[in-house]
Amino acid sequence: MKKIESSKSIENTIRTAKNKSEISAEDLWKSDPEIIRQFLDVRHEYEQLCAEVEYILKKKISHQKIETSFIGSRAKTLNSFVEKLQRKSYGNPLKELTDLAGARVVCLYSGDLAAVADIIRTEFTIIEEINKLAEFDPNQFGYGAMHFIVKLGKTSSGARYDDLRNYACEIQVRTVVQDAWAIIQHHMAYKKESQIPSQLHRKLNSLAGLFETVDDQFNAIRSQRDTYLSSIRESANVQKDFLENELNYDSLIEYLKWAFSDRDSGEAGVEIVLDALKQLNYKTLRDVNDAVEATKEGRENILTEMMRLLPDRGRPMDSNFEVAVAISLTDEQGMSAIPWGPTWIDVINRYKTHKTAE
Repeated sequence: MKKIESSKSIENTIRTAKNKSEISAEDLWKSDPEIIRQFLDVRHEYEQLCAEVEYILKKKISHQKIETSFIGSRAKTLNSFVEKLQRKSYGNPLKELTDLAGARVVCLYSGDLAAVADIIRTEFTIIEEINKLAEFDPNQFGYGAMHFIVKLGKTSSGARYDDLRNYACEIQVRTVVQDAWAIIQHHMAYKKESQIPSQLHRKLNSLAGLFETVDDQFNAIRSQRDTYLSSIRESANVQKDFLENELNYDSLIEYLKWAFSDRDSGEAGVEIVLDALKQLNYKTLRDVNDAVEATKEGRENILTEMMRLLPDRGRPMDSNFEVAVAISLTDEQGMSAIPWGPTWIDVINRYKTHKTAE
């Protein structure tokens, strides 16, 4: 009986308001304080559930080296809860609403959506699975994503999960392009096709198609890059062929692995070294390798001295320093092309002076 009375009370609040947008948490406090109290009582559990779901997603997605732009979660706020009650009629909102806890995974490429979906199916108990994109006809407005309603799975065992196991969480999985569409669509406030002005309908459908094409093209470009990387790695079996590769970010990374296989390539600094090489008109990996081969003794002396001056470093210099030092020793403009600090400049200049004196 209490459930029925609660439902009627909510409906009466909505019905008697002059405008649904005027309904607030304060209105609900007056008409049905019990539903507000119930929501606030369980919200902490939903916050905990969000944290657990987000942790599992980040851990498993990272383990599979899937590239994402965002993984996050949130528990529904009181205002958002009230807003949801305005839009739909619920007999028991706390049992019927499935998005009181929500998580979102935004992938860079559409080709990774299936892999993320597999992780979700493995790690959680699936209550419902919806492919929003598959719901649309070709001429319909919208650009969807994958939605899952889940509960913590059997792999999530232990006391910390016991209180959360019966709560549901919505997980949305989409690409950055789908995410952009969702944001734009949200701000335009068109939830249904019937709400769209006729003069905008065709343009929005065309735009949705363009967004889908962009997703497809990003996926195709990634595939082409993977093919290109494979060709570079395969050419490393024949030194002559490998060194004929043009100099770019991908080929330089592969060169550092090839020439200095015992060390980290230090990818964080590769962009700086590549910019310097381009500035100095290096064209191929052979150009880089010639500089490296010609400066073996100097590089060893300089890097050894820098390790002595930087004892806290604790590990050998990344291999990109080898190339940076090489071009600083072989090219007159090399020193200025690399943004060296004063200690590096002093050590390199002392070595040059010593070699000149010999």
